[in-house]
Amino acid sequence: MFTLSMKFSKSPDILLNILLPLLLGVFIYKTGTILFIPMPVRNHLPDGFWAYAFISSILIIWNREINIAWITIVFIISTCFELLQYQHKIPGTGDIADIIVYFVFFTLALLLNPFFKTLIFTQTSNP
Repeated sequence: MFTLSMKFSKSPDILLNILLPLLLGVFIYKTGTILFIPMPVRNHLPDGFWAYAFISSILIIWNREINIAWITIVFIISTCFELLQYQHKIPGTGDIADIIVYFVFFTLALLLNPFFKTLIFTQTSNP
């Protein structure tokens, strides 16, 4: 029964911390010119939502236990991705602002992790 309740308790966590940020990012990206969203917000906030969802997915996979190796890999990969864009090795516009946004949103997800960990695992321990 514990496994069944844990499965259902992760659904709101996934919806709130992965799907919602990704959908918000897509919404801003797709409607930014129609709704006249300022360029810095339109360019960087979707990246931030992606970063938040990415770290959140790793935390959810690891039952909200912080695995330093995986978190470090995510930080390194995101920085390398921007550097490769800056060097025109992969498509995109790499810049330092994107790296800063990634780090801010990664940190936000990590700082909110204890709250969600308490919320999720408190719900699973109740009958």
